Amino acid sequence: MAQKAISVSQLNNYIGRVLATDPLLMNISVSGEIANLTKHSSGHWYFSLKDSGSKINCFLASMRVSKLRFDLEEGMQIVAHGSVSVYEKGGYYSLNIREVEAEGEGALQIAYEKLKAKLSDECLFDEEYKKPIPSFPKKVGVITSPTGAAIKDIITTIKRRNPLVSVLLYPAIVQGDQSAESIARAIKDFNKKFKDADVLIVGRGGGSIEDLWSFNEEIVARAVFDSKIPIISAVGHEVDYVITDYVADLRAATPTAAAELAVPHIDNYIDRINSCDPKRMYQALVDRVNFAENEINHILKECNSNIKSIIKDYENQIKLLKLDIDSYNPLNVLKKGYAAVKDENGKWISSAKDITKGAILNVMMQDGTVVAQTIKVEKKNGNKKGKDA
Repeated sequence: MAQKAISVSQLNNYIGRVLATDPLLMNISVSGEIANLTKHSSGHWYFSLKDSGSKINCFLASMRVSKLRFDLEEGMQIVAHGSVSVYEKGGYYSLNIREVEAEGEGALQIAYEKLKAKLSDECLFDEEYKKPIPSFPKKVGVITSPTGAAIKDIITTIKRRNPLVSVLLYPAIVQGDQSAESIARAIKDFNKKFKDADVLIVGRGGGSIEDLWSFNEEIVARAVFDSKIPIISAVGHEVDYVITDYVADLRAATPTAAAELAVPHIDNYIDRINSCDPKRMYQALVDRVNFAENEINHILKECNSNIKSIIKDYENQIKLLKLDIDSYNPLNVLKKGYAAVKDENGKWISSAKDITKGAILNVMMQDGTVVAQTIKVEKKNGNKKGKDA
Protein backbone atom coordinates (compact mmCIF):
# COMPACT_ATOMS: atom_id res chain seq x y z
CA MET A 1 0.00 0.00 0.00
CA ALA A 2 1.41 3.38 -1.01
CA GLN A 3 2.40 5.77 1.75
CA LYS A 4 0.20 8.87 2.12
CA ALA A 5 1.74 11.89 0.40
CA ILE A 6 2.63 15.06 2.34
CA SER A 7 2.91 18.61 1.07
CA VAL A 8 6.20 20.35 0.29
CA SER A 9 5.59 22.73 3.20
CA GLN A 10 5.13 19.80 5.57
CA LEU A 11 8.34 18.23 4.36
CA ASN A 12 10.38 21.40 4.76
CA ASN A 13 8.82 22.04 8.15
CA TYR A 14 9.73 18.53 9.29
CA ILE A 15 13.32 18.87 8.06
CA GLY A 16 13.53 22.20 9.88
CA ARG A 17 12.43 20.61 13.15
CA VAL A 18 14.90 17.76 12.72
CA LEU A 19 17.78 20.19 12.10
CA ALA A 20 16.72 22.43 14.98
CA THR A 21 16.89 19.54 17.45
CA ASP A 22 20.11 17.93 16.24
CA PRO A 23 22.81 18.63 18.89
CA LEU A 24 25.59 18.78 16.31
CA LEU A 25 23.80 21.13 13.91
CA MET A 26 22.57 23.40 16.69
CA ASN A 27 26.13 24.47 17.50
CA ILE A 28 28.54 23.82 14.65
CA SER A 29 31.75 25.38 13.35
CA VAL A 30 32.46 25.39 9.64
CA SER A 31 35.70 26.34 7.90
CA GLY A 32 35.69 27.72 4.38
CA GLU A 33 36.36 30.53 1.94
CA ILE A 34 33.94 33.46 1.56
CA ALA A 35 32.23 33.73 -1.85
CA ASN A 36 29.32 35.74 -3.30
CA LEU A 37 29.36 38.22 -0.39
CA THR A 38 26.29 40.51 -0.40
CA LYS A 39 25.88 43.29 2.17
CA HIS A 40 22.15 44.05 2.13
CA SER A 41 20.71 47.50 2.83
CA SER A 42 18.90 45.97 5.83
CA GLY A 43 22.28 45.41 7.47
CA HIS A 44 22.19 41.63 7.01
CA TRP A 45 25.02 39.92 5.14
CA TYR A 46 24.60 36.94 2.83
CA PHE A 47 27.42 34.82 1.39
CA SER A 48 28.60 31.29 0.72
CA LEU A 49 31.30 29.27 2.42
CA LYS A 50 33.05 26.97 0.00
CA ASP A 51 35.92 24.54 -0.22
CA SER A 52 37.28 22.61 -3.18
CA GLY A 53 34.28 20.29 -3.32
CA SER A 54 31.17 22.04 -2.04
CA LYS A 55 29.55 25.16 -0.62
CA ILE A 56 26.86 26.23 1.87
CA ASN A 57 24.73 29.37 2.04
CA CYS A 58 25.36 31.59 5.08
CA PHE A 59 23.37 34.29 6.82
CA LEU A 60 24.84 36.90 9.19
CA ALA A 61 22.26 39.09 10.95
CA SER A 62 22.91 42.84 11.28
CA MET A 63 23.23 42.58 15.06
CA ARG A 64 26.08 40.08 14.51
CA VAL A 65 27.68 42.22 11.80
CA SER A 66 28.12 45.10 14.26
CA LYS A 67 30.12 42.82 16.56
CA LEU A 68 32.62 41.66 13.94
CA ARG A 69 36.23 42.29 14.89
CA PHE A 70 37.22 42.68 11.24
CA ASP A 71 35.56 43.27 7.88
CA LEU A 72 34.67 40.27 5.72
CA GLU A 73 35.89 40.17 2.14
CA GLU A 74 35.68 37.88 -0.87
CA GLY A 75 38.20 35.04 -0.73
CA MET A 76 38.81 35.40 3.00
CA GLN A 77 39.30 32.13 4.88
CA ILE A 78 37.17 32.03 8.05
CA VAL A 79 35.68 29.73 10.68
CA ALA A 80 31.95 30.38 11.12
CA HIS A 81 30.16 29.33 14.31
CA GLY A 82 26.38 28.93 14.24
CA SER A 83 23.48 26.59 13.55
CA VAL A 84 21.96 24.97 10.47
CA SER A 85 18.35 25.79 9.61
CA VAL A 86 15.93 25.45 6.70
CA TYR A 87 14.34 28.31 4.82
CA GLU A 88 10.99 26.64 4.32
CA LYS A 89 9.67 28.84 1.50
CA GLY A 90 12.76 28.32 -0.61
CA GLY A 91 13.41 24.74 0.39
CA TYR A 92 17.12 25.23 1.11
CA TYR A 93 19.16 25.16 4.25
CA SER A 94 21.78 27.65 5.41
CA LEU A 95 24.23 28.32 8.17
CA ASN A 96 22.99 31.03 10.54
CA ILE A 97 26.21 32.52 11.85
CA ARG A 98 26.64 33.73 15.44
CA GLU A 99 30.37 34.42 15.43
CA VAL A 100 33.21 34.63 12.92
CA GLU A 101 36.90 33.97 13.43
CA ALA A 102 39.70 34.46 10.98
CA GLU A 103 41.30 31.18 10.02
CA GLY A 104 44.97 31.76 10.63
CA GLU A 105 46.60 35.16 11.00
CA GLY A 106 46.34 36.13 7.35
CA ALA A 107 42.81 37.55 7.50
CA LEU A 108 43.50 39.45 10.71
CA GLN A 109 46.68 40.85 9.24
CA ILE A 110 44.72 42.13 6.24
CA ALA A 111 42.19 43.80 8.56
CA TYR A 112 45.04 45.26 10.63
CA GLU A 113 46.80 46.78 7.62
CA LYS A 114 43.53 48.13 6.23
CA LEU A 115 42.64 49.99 9.46
CA LYS A 116 46.22 51.17 9.90
CA ALA A 117 46.21 52.73 6.43
CA LYS A 118 42.81 54.35 7.02
CA LEU A 119 43.81 55.99 10.33
CA SER A 120 47.17 57.03 8.92
CA ASP A 121 45.41 58.81 6.06
CA GLU A 122 43.30 60.64 8.65
CA CYS A 123 46.54 61.82 10.36
CA LEU A 124 45.82 60.04 13.66
CA PHE A 125 49.46 58.93 13.81
CA ASP A 126 51.00 62.37 13.14
CA GLU A 127 53.58 63.68 15.61
CA GLU A 128 51.91 67.09 15.78
CA TYR A 129 49.05 65.55 17.77
CA LYS A 130 51.30 63.75 20.28
CA LYS A 131 51.02 65.17 23.81
CA PRO A 132 54.20 65.28 25.94
CA ILE A 133 54.50 62.89 28.86
CA PRO A 134 54.98 64.91 32.10
CA SER A 135 58.51 64.73 33.53
CA PHE A 136 57.43 64.42 37.16
CA PRO A 137 53.88 63.02 37.41
CA LYS A 138 51.93 62.88 40.66
CA LYS A 139 48.95 60.81 39.50
CA VAL A 140 49.10 57.92 36.99
CA GLY A 141 46.01 56.15 35.63
CA VAL A 142 46.00 52.55 34.39
CA ILE A 143 43.33 50.97 32.17
CA THR A 144 43.67 47.19 32.05
CA SER A 145 42.26 44.00 33.56
CA PRO A 146 42.24 44.16 37.37
CA THR A 147 43.18 40.46 37.57
CA GLY A 148 45.93 40.24 34.94
CA ALA A 149 49.68 40.22 35.45
CA ALA A 150 50.05 43.61 33.76
CA ILE A 151 48.50 45.62 36.60
CA LYS A 152 50.69 43.91 39.18
CA ASP A 153 53.83 44.67 37.19
CA ILE A 154 52.80 48.30 36.63
CA ILE A 155 51.98 49.00 40.29
CA THR A 156 55.10 47.23 41.54
CA THR A 157 57.31 49.17 39.13
CA ILE A 158 55.76 52.56 39.91
CA LYS A 159 55.92 52.09 43.69
CA ARG A 160 59.52 50.93 43.45
CA ARG A 161 60.52 53.92 41.38
CA ASN A 162 58.55 56.55 43.30
CA PRO A 163 56.23 55.55 46.19
CA LEU A 164 54.84 59.10 46.32
CA VAL A 165 53.04 58.69 42.97
CA SER A 166 49.33 57.82 43.13
CA VAL A 167 48.13 54.96 40.91
CA LEU A 168 44.48 54.90 39.77
CA LEU A 169 43.28 51.59 38.33
CA TYR A 170 40.29 51.84 35.99
CA PRO A 171 39.31 48.24 35.17
CA ALA A 172 38.35 47.13 31.67
CA ILE A 173 37.79 43.93 29.72
CA VAL A 174 40.89 43.48 27.55
CA GLN A 175 40.03 40.30 25.63
CA GLY A 176 36.93 38.96 23.87
CA ASP A 177 33.82 40.30 22.14
CA GLN A 178 33.09 43.14 24.57
CA SER A 179 36.68 44.21 25.17
CA ALA A 180 36.96 46.96 22.54
CA GLU A 181 33.85 48.77 23.77
CA SER A 182 34.98 48.30 27.39
CA ILE A 183 38.44 49.82 26.76
CA ALA A 184 37.08 52.75 24.72
CA ARG A 185 34.45 53.52 27.35
CA ALA A 186 37.06 53.32 30.15
CA ILE A 187 39.29 55.87 28.37
CA LYS A 188 36.40 58.30 27.93
CA ASP A 189 35.14 57.86 31.50
CA PHE A 190 38.62 58.24 32.99
CA ASN A 191 39.07 61.56 31.14
CA LYS A 192 35.81 62.84 32.61
CA LYS A 193 36.36 61.66 36.20
CA PHE A 194 40.10 62.20 36.66
CA LYS A 195 40.99 65.34 34.72
CA ASP A 196 43.90 66.01 37.09
CA ALA A 197 45.70 62.77 36.14
CA ASP A 198 49.12 63.39 34.58
CA VAL A 199 49.36 60.32 32.35
CA LEU A 200 47.31 57.24 31.45
CA ILE A 201 48.69 53.76 30.73
CA VAL A 202 46.43 51.61 28.51
CA GLY A 203 47.31 47.99 27.81
CA ARG A 204 47.60 44.35 28.83
CA GLY A 205 50.09 41.49 28.92
CA GLY A 206 51.12 39.33 25.99
CA GLY A 207 49.05 36.90 23.97
CA SER A 208 48.16 35.81 20.45
CA ILE A 209 47.03 38.24 17.77
CA GLU A 210 43.46 37.25 18.58
CA ASP A 211 44.01 37.96 22.30
CA LEU A 212 45.38 41.44 21.56
CA TRP A 213 42.89 42.24 18.83
CA SER A 214 40.76 44.69 20.84
CA PHE A 215 43.70 47.12 20.69
CA ASN A 216 43.43 46.95 16.88
CA GLU A 217 39.81 48.09 16.90
CA GLU A 218 38.89 51.49 15.45
CA ILE A 219 36.70 52.42 18.42
CA VAL A 220 39.70 52.03 20.77
CA ALA A 221 42.08 53.89 18.45
CA ARG A 222 39.75 56.90 18.26
CA ALA A 223 39.24 56.93 22.04
CA VAL A 224 43.02 57.02 22.51
CA PHE A 225 43.36 59.86 20.00
CA ASP A 226 40.56 61.90 21.65
CA SER A 227 41.99 61.57 25.17
CA LYS A 228 42.95 64.88 26.79
CA ILE A 229 45.30 63.02 29.14
CA PRO A 230 48.57 61.78 27.56
CA ILE A 231 48.39 58.03 26.89
CA ILE A 232 51.15 55.42 26.92
CA SER A 233 50.21 52.29 24.94
CA ALA A 234 51.48 49.15 26.68
CA VAL A 235 50.23 46.04 24.89
CA GLY A 236 51.85 42.61 24.83
CA HIS A 237 55.57 42.07 24.39
CA GLU A 238 58.26 44.05 22.61
CA VAL A 239 57.58 42.37 19.24
CA ASP A 240 53.83 43.05 19.40
CA TYR A 241 52.62 46.14 17.56
CA VAL A 242 48.96 47.14 17.71
CA ILE A 243 47.05 50.11 16.27
CA THR A 244 46.95 51.92 19.63
CA ASP A 245 50.78 51.97 19.62
CA TYR A 246 50.67 54.32 16.63
CA VAL A 247 47.84 56.52 17.92
CA ALA A 248 49.07 56.86 21.51
CA ASP A 249 51.34 59.69 22.63
CA LEU A 250 54.03 57.14 23.50
CA ARG A 251 54.49 53.41 22.87
CA ALA A 252 55.99 51.11 25.49
CA ALA A 253 57.34 47.65 24.68
CA THR A 254 55.66 46.09 27.75
CA PRO A 255 53.44 47.18 30.65
CA THR A 256 56.51 47.26 32.91
CA ALA A 257 58.32 49.49 30.41
CA ALA A 258 55.27 51.78 30.36
CA ALA A 259 55.52 52.24 34.14
CA GLU A 260 59.21 53.07 33.78
CA LEU A 261 58.50 55.62 31.03
CA ALA A 262 55.66 57.20 33.00
CA VAL A 263 57.44 57.57 36.36
CA PRO A 264 61.09 58.62 36.76
CA HIS A 265 63.00 57.00 39.62
CA ILE A 266 62.88 59.03 42.82
CA ASP A 267 66.69 59.01 42.85
CA ASN A 268 66.52 61.28 39.80
CA TYR A 269 64.75 63.88 41.92
CA ILE A 270 67.30 63.55 44.71
CA ASP A 271 70.27 63.70 42.32
CA ARG A 272 68.82 66.76 40.65
CA ILE A 273 68.39 68.52 43.99
CA ASN A 274 71.88 67.52 45.19
CA SER A 275 73.43 68.73 41.96
CA CYS A 276 72.01 72.19 42.42
CA ASP A 277 74.37 75.00 43.57
CA PRO A 278 72.87 76.68 46.70
CA LYS A 279 74.04 80.11 45.49
CA ARG A 280 72.44 79.58 42.12
CA MET A 281 69.25 78.33 43.78
CA TYR A 282 69.20 81.44 46.02
CA GLN A 283 69.80 83.72 43.05
CA ALA A 284 67.09 81.95 41.07
CA LEU A 285 64.69 82.49 43.98
CA VAL A 286 65.65 86.17 44.19
CA ASP A 287 65.12 86.51 40.45
CA ARG A 288 61.69 84.94 40.75
CA VAL A 289 60.76 87.33 43.58
CA ASN A 290 62.02 90.34 41.62
CA PHE A 291 60.14 89.22 38.56
CA ALA A 292 56.97 88.85 40.64
CA GLU A 293 57.47 92.33 42.15
CA ASN A 294 57.90 93.86 38.71
CA GLU A 295 54.78 92.13 37.53
CA ILE A 296 52.83 93.42 40.56
CA ASN A 297 54.12 96.97 40.07
CA HIS A 298 53.20 96.84 36.41
CA ILE A 299 49.71 95.66 37.31
CA LEU A 300 49.36 98.40 39.96
CA LYS A 301 50.44 101.08 37.47
CA GLU A 302 47.87 99.82 34.98
CA CYS A 303 45.22 99.82 37.72
CA ASN A 304 46.10 103.40 38.79
CA SER A 305 46.03 104.57 35.20
CA ASN A 306 42.66 102.91 34.64
CA ILE A 307 41.27 104.38 37.88
CA LYS A 308 42.46 107.89 36.94
CA SER A 309 40.88 107.53 33.53
CA ILE A 310 37.60 106.43 35.09
CA ILE A 311 37.66 109.35 37.56
CA LYS A 312 38.36 111.80 34.71
CA ASP A 313 35.40 110.43 32.79
CA TYR A 314 33.14 110.90 35.83
CA GLU A 315 34.42 114.45 36.35
CA ASN A 316 33.58 115.32 32.75
CA GLN A 317 30.13 113.82 33.16
CA ILE A 318 29.57 115.87 36.33
CA LYS A 319 30.59 119.08 34.53
CA LEU A 320 28.14 118.34 31.73
CA LEU A 321 25.37 117.65 34.26
CA LYS A 322 26.17 120.93 36.07
CA LEU A 323 25.88 122.84 32.81
CA ASP A 324 22.52 121.21 32.15
CA ILE A 325 21.32 122.08 35.65
CA ASP A 326 22.53 125.69 35.35
CA SER A 327 20.74 126.09 32.04
CA TYR A 328 17.47 125.27 33.77
CA ASN A 329 18.07 127.57 36.80
CA PRO A 330 15.60 130.55 36.50
CA LEU A 331 17.96 132.83 38.41
CA ASN A 332 20.58 132.46 35.69
CA VAL A 333 18.07 133.81 33.18
CA LEU A 334 18.00 137.13 35.08
CA LYS A 335 21.60 137.78 34.08
CA LYS A 336 20.39 138.17 30.52
CA GLY A 337 18.15 141.18 31.48
CA TYR A 338 15.00 139.29 32.31
CA ALA A 339 13.07 139.54 35.62
CA ALA A 340 11.12 137.07 37.73
CA VAL A 341 7.91 138.02 39.59
CA LYS A 342 6.46 136.79 42.88
CA ASP A 343 3.34 137.91 44.68
CA GLU A 344 3.44 139.27 48.22
CA ASN A 345 3.19 135.68 49.53
CA GLY A 346 6.28 134.59 47.59
CA LYS A 347 4.40 132.60 44.94
CA TRP A 348 5.83 132.71 41.44
CA ILE A 349 3.64 134.52 38.91
CA SER A 350 3.82 133.38 35.31
CA SER A 351 0.57 134.81 33.86
CA ALA A 352 -1.01 138.27 33.78
CA LYS A 353 -4.36 136.78 34.70
CA ASP A 354 -2.98 135.96 38.13
CA ILE A 355 -2.42 139.69 38.87
CA THR A 356 -5.09 142.15 40.01
CA LYS A 357 -5.00 145.93 40.14
CA GLY A 358 -3.35 147.12 43.36
CA ALA A 359 -1.55 143.83 43.96
CA ILE A 360 1.88 143.99 45.60
CA LEU A 361 4.59 142.36 43.44
CA ASN A 362 8.18 141.38 44.13
CA VAL A 363 10.14 141.88 40.93
CA MET A 364 13.45 139.96 41.09
CA MET A 365 16.38 141.17 38.99
CA GLN A 366 19.99 140.05 38.80
CA ASP A 367 21.19 142.68 41.29
CA GLY A 368 18.18 142.96 43.60
CA THR A 369 14.42 142.87 44.16
CA VAL A 370 11.91 145.67 43.47
CA VAL A 371 8.63 145.83 45.42
CA ALA A 372 5.88 147.39 43.29
CA GLN A 373 2.12 147.92 43.31
CA THR A 374 0.07 147.16 40.22
CA ILE A 375 -1.58 150.19 38.64
CA LYS A 376 -2.87 148.54 35.49
CA VAL A 377 -2.99 144.99 34.05
CA GLU A 378 -3.06 144.45 30.33
CA LYS A 379 -4.13 140.97 29.31
CA LYS A 380 -3.93 139.46 25.85
CA ASN A 381 -7.37 138.16 24.90
CA GLY A 382 -8.11 137.42 21.23
CA ASN A 383 -7.82 140.64 19.19
CA LYS A 384 -8.11 142.79 22.28
CA LYS A 385 -4.80 144.11 23.50
CA GLY A 386 -6.03 144.37 27.09
CA LYS A 387 -8.22 146.19 29.61
CA ASP A 388 -8.02 147.60 33.10
CA ALA A 389 -8.42 145.09 35.86
